[in-house]
Amino acid sequence: MIELGVEAILFNCCQPEVIQQALLVTQDTLKTHNATNIRIGAYANAFPPQPKDATANDGLDEIRQDLNPQQYLLWTEKWVENGATIIGGCCGIGPEHIQALAEKFG
Repeated sequence: MIELGVEAILFNCCQPEVIQQALLVTQDTLKTHNATNIRIGAYANAFPPQPKDATANDGLDEIRQDLNPQQYLLWTEKWVENGATIIGGCCGIGPEHIQALAEKFG
């Protein structure tokens, strides 16, 4: 990956729970391949968990009510603990969420 110029691996537009697991696997994989200088990051959405057989763009999802700015901040703190150095938000993550991130990590 390094030889190809990869600077970062980012996960976006999926639930925070999925990103948490992806970061753990990615961190282990980068260590295994001696590529720990590649940054990892996450931009979660605020959609509810999807069934395994769900298809993209099959309809509109409701925004999760349990993912307010403070709850999102708790997820991002876990991501940073697991090696994420790039953090943001995707669908349903609004300016108030990003403001909380900026105040914490800014």
